[in-house]
Amino acid sequence: MQRRSLFVAAAVAAIMAIGAGAADAQKMLKLGSVGRPGVPLGDAMADGLVPATAKASGGQLTIEGHYRGSICGEQKCGEQANQGLIAIWSSSTANFGSFGTALSIFDLPYLFSSLDWANKISDSWLGEAQSKEAEKTTQHKVFEVFSSGGFRQLGNAARPVHEPKDMKGIKFRVTKRPIEYTLIKTWGAIPVPYDWLQLYQG
Repeated sequence: MQRRSLFVAAAVAAIMAIGAGAADAQKMLKLGSVGRPGVPLGDAMADGLVPATAKASGGQLTIEGHYRGSICGEQKCGEQANQGLIAIWSSSTANFGSFGTALSIFDLPYLFSSLDWANKISDSWLGEAQSKEAEKTTQHKVFEVFSSGGFRQLGNAARPVHEPKDMKGIKFRVTKRPIEYTLIKTWGAIPVPYDWLQLYQG
């Protein structure tokens, strides 16, 4: 709950700055996400960010939430934000890699010894530093870097994977970030890039 509160506070402050020029006219900001209410990220947006923004702005700023990938997948949401079609979007750090490398450090394998350690680091100096770098290099304001789903795992239907050589020749669906694609390929597997919304179609 504390992490959600921190996320909402940071995001509302940034959104108020975005909408500062709309003090005399009501402004609606469109939000696109593959998240949904009922999971931590979706709840943080739907139950925290949306009402908190309306309250903080006295009703002058409202957020129209589009969840479950109803208007865009993660990469497409970022592209739509670049085009001004939406104002707010959510993304895994992996898919943010399509826009820049500032958050890629969070996706390096074996960097964190535990989920608690990953949360501690991303909540403090590293998360703050990389979020600032992301804004500088991509023009996307990053509200918060936090874990929503744990670590990535190598699941397949061919055979157990105990070490990299066990992956040889197996196809693995990966995000479109270069670091993940290269890592899986280096381990001898066949990386197949997918958008999150295409996962079950492939």
